[in-house]
Amino acid sequence: MRFLTGALLAASFMTTPAFAEPGDLPADSAWQMVQRGEIVVLDVRTPSEWAMTGLPRDSHGINVKDRDFVAQARGAVLGDLDHPIAVICRTGQRSSEAASMLEKAGFTHVFDIKEGMLGKEGAGDGWLKRGLPTDPFIPPYN
Repeated sequence: MRFLTGALLAASFMTTPAFAEPGDLPADSAWQMVQRGEIVVLDVRTPSEWAMTGLPRDSHGINVKDRDFVAQARGAVLGDLDHPIAVICRTGQRSSEAASMLEKAGFTHVFDIKEGMLGKEGAGDGWLKRGLPTDPFIPPYN
């Protein structure tokens, strides 16, 4: 029984990145981590993009171009800069920018879902093509 438990534990480490090695994160791994409550995902696209495709399920929509982007990200992890956080955009450009901003602000476990929502050659099919769940974007009432 111990061998089986050890084998299952080892297999789980092969499919989910270790927190000590932040970097690129496949969309399906990010979703698995969200389901286990291990990571917070930030969708750093614009509200018009969220309206077109929805946001990754249980993610926070925070536009990377907002002046208070870092403060909003800090709020998403309740001020815990050591809590794992992943960023996603359309195809990986803005998420890379966002990851850099968060690391410079002191976040210690930042992951980039480089394949984005729509997929990127060499990075993966994207959140939507993988059939991962989304939530609709509901604009704030003005």
